[in-house]
Formats: sequence, C-alpha cells, structure tokens
Amino acid sequence: MEEKRIVRTVADSLSRIHEAKTSVASSADTMPVKARLNSLTKPGSPSAALKKAGVVLIVGTPDPVTAVPGVALLASSYVFKRNDPTKLDDLAAETKKLLRDIQSLSL
Repeated sequence: MEEKRIVRTVADSLSRIHEAKTSVASSADTMPVKARLNSLTKPGSPSAALKKAGVVLIVGTPDPVTAVPGVALLASSYVFKRNDPTKLDDLAAETKKLLRDIQSLSL
C-alpha cells in the first residue's frame, strides 16, 4: 500500500514539473538570445559591407564619377577580408589542430 502511494506521489510530482517546464518554455522570449547567438556564430564582416557598397556604386549608377570610388571600395573590401572577425567554427578547427600538434610532440 505504501509503495503505491510513493509511486503515485512521484508520478504527480513529475507531471507538475513537466507542466511547469512547458509553461516556462512557452512564455520565454528567445529572440534576444537567438540574435546574440547568431552574432557570435556568424559575426558581421566589414569587408562584405564595403563590397556591397562598391558594387552598388559601380552597377547602380553607371557614371564614371561614381565608378572610381566604387572600384576603390571593392578593392579595399578584399584588403580588409583578412581582418574579418573570427567565427566559432574557426576557433574549433584551430583548437583541434593545436591539440593534434601537441599530442604528436608527446614522448
């Protein structure tokens, strides 16, 4: 008899926990977290903005006066490509490479 009561109270407790978790999950606003996580995994690139501006100046306005700064912006985007922010995938790949190099040095 006592075992049935214990099992019933455990089942009731688990169902209340499940209900509480679902109510919290449904009421939580995850948009700020998603935006920050997205900016962390895929950071913005200043070179991409320069490239877009250069293409707009070259193609958008077929004027020789705007084509010169457009070409300059396009060329500078390739120069600034080296300074793009590091992604988490790049950090993970570099860490694996370093760990592999350290393991190869062990005696």
